Amino acid sequence: MGNVKTDTLRQIFFILAALFFCNNSFAQIDECQIGTDSAKADYSKGIFRTYIFGLTSSFTFGKLLKDEYGIDAIYWGDIVDERCDCYSTFMDEKIKEKFGNDIFDKVAKKSQQLDSLGEGDRQSEFPGGETELMKFIYCNLDLTKANYSENKKGKVYLQFAIDTIGRPVDIKVMISSNEDYSKEAIRLVNLMPNWTPATQNGKTIKQKWNLPILFDNDWKEKHCP
Repeated sequence: MGNVKTDTLRQIFFILAALFFCNNSFAQIDECQIGTDSAKADYSKGIFRTYIFGLTSSFTFGKLLKDEYGIDAIYWGDIVDERCDCYSTFMDEKIKEKFGNDIFDKVAKKSQQLDSLGEGDRQSEFPGGETELMKFIYCNLDLTKANYSENKKGKVYLQFAIDTIGRPVDIKVMISSNEDYSKEAIRLVNLMPNWTPATQNGKTIKQKWNLPILFDNDWKEKHCP
């Protein structure tokens, strides 16, 4: 397995790159075409990258893609961004052309084997997993406190770390629609119960997270009926 410091720095770099790429131009019209064009540009330079949506308890899959095939795997979180999705749609086909149609299945199987033996890299996990995290966020999201209105929908992209005892620390706002939303997003992370800490090579480590929070009443009701 790789060096802890190197892997952590690599992960931070990928997250920041993802934030910049996926959110730098909200005013563009054809989000999907932007993502596809960016993928074509990277492919022409010999860069292979894929975005992984959803929250997963394991980083082993992405680590194997990088270590064995040179493919950058960026864990994006729970909210699918159209640009990143279209980027991956194009790039994943090019990855399959180069490494075989079964590459993702092979890597997934190997990562599951390593995880089952305790030899994988386990991501920190919210109690109950992804569904409970989304429920916690949106059931505790106070839109009134954030001065929300239907014509003022927006996103806050947070970065924080889960330390070796499972507490959220080092909370930072990376991108935000306004200050009220930033304050409410930070309050939500501070309210979180302890997570299960991440492990690497069998050792508990501090791990960075990026979390998008959508300030939208319909989205709130979807995750907190």
